[in-house]
Amino acid sequence: MKKLFASVLALMTAATMAACDSGEPTTGGDETPAEDGYKVAVLIPHKGDQSYFDTLAAACDEVNAEDNGITVELYECDPEGAAEESNWMNWFDNVCEDGEYDLVVSGNNTYEGFLYKAAEKYPDQMFYNFDYSALPETGVPANLYAANWALDDLGYVVGALSAAMTKTGTVGVVVGMDNQAMNQFIGGYCQVLTEKGVKYSVAYPGSFTDTALGKETTETMINKGADVIWQVAGGLGNGVIEACAGHDDVWCIGVDQDQYLQFKDSNPEWANTILTSALKNTGVAFKAVCGMLADGTLKDKMGTAEAWGIAMNGVGLAENDFYLEHCPEDVRAEVAETLAKVTAGEVEVVDTLEMTDYDNEWPPILNANRVD
Repeated sequence: MKKLFASVLALMTAATMAACDSGEPTTGGDETPAEDGYKVAVLIPHKGDQSYFDTLAAACDEVNAEDNGITVELYECDPEGAAEESNWMNWFDNVCEDGEYDLVVSGNNTYEGFLYKAAEKYPDQMFYNFDYSALPETGVPANLYAANWALDDLGYVVGALSAAMTKTGTVGVVVGMDNQAMNQFIGGYCQVLTEKGVKYSVAYPGSFTDTALGKETTETMINKGADVIWQVAGGLGNGVIEACAGHDDVWCIGVDQDQYLQFKDSNPEWANTILTSALKNTGVAFKAVCGMLADGTLKDKMGTAEAWGIAMNGVGLAENDFYLEHCPEDVRAEVAETLAKVTAGEVEVVDTLEMTDYDNEWPPILNANRVD
């Protein structure tokens, strides 16, 4: 079915990571702020996840490389993933107390509570939550702009592609954790596969890092007949990709960033099993927010939350050369039609975050055509 393996691996250059306790940021460009320019602080737990946080880090590098009067300083604050409030609030104090930064950026459902506390503590500081899962009960802070992603729409499109590509009539998805926010990825996925009569396997390994478990979980799916498998599991997804790469008749779909391009040089065997990736374009939005900061319009976004969907290039599929070569033209046309219908609002896609009775509403959708 596929997979013409490259024979030479490119040499990888190790990137130096700034230690959290050093107080020194990792920057992707000139560390000296532009005269009369803008400074942005970005707080993430760590780089190196080869997915979610790396996407944002790459966008920081791109903004620093441009002659735009914006300097971004990236702080890696929690390499061990401890998520301790005292640690995170110390970092927010470090970047907010002196008013040095025009914008402070952080987010992710694990850490956004600390961001909201910082926004309350520093009302004159502008903040950007680059990926919100929930908002404070009191509403969006007046000094914060929050963005999230139309993952429901994205899942619907991935499901339509999977249905069109399967030869066995069974596909699968590996989701890092079983919760309402993560299941937003697969509500539309389950919906469209059920509509098309395609069986699907869903696995929740309960981790975003255990690659061995990811591989084991995926092998089980493949043994059940799944031949198109979507990974929605962060670093654990590398195990999913590895398992798919061991089968010439199995495709993998990546997540967050273009994972074919990510592994094209460093691990071509893995790359050549990744048909496409479901993109959550956090970098696109971050660069747009930096642009708003520079042109003075970001202040108009403060106190609001916004979903970045297909029409805003917030989500979509990676239509790289590999995808164009290996995805048949008729399938690509079907996917394009699905994208257009979803963008136009012609399809009412399941969104778990909109469910008022999630515990009762979600299981019938999850299990409608599930094989495990």
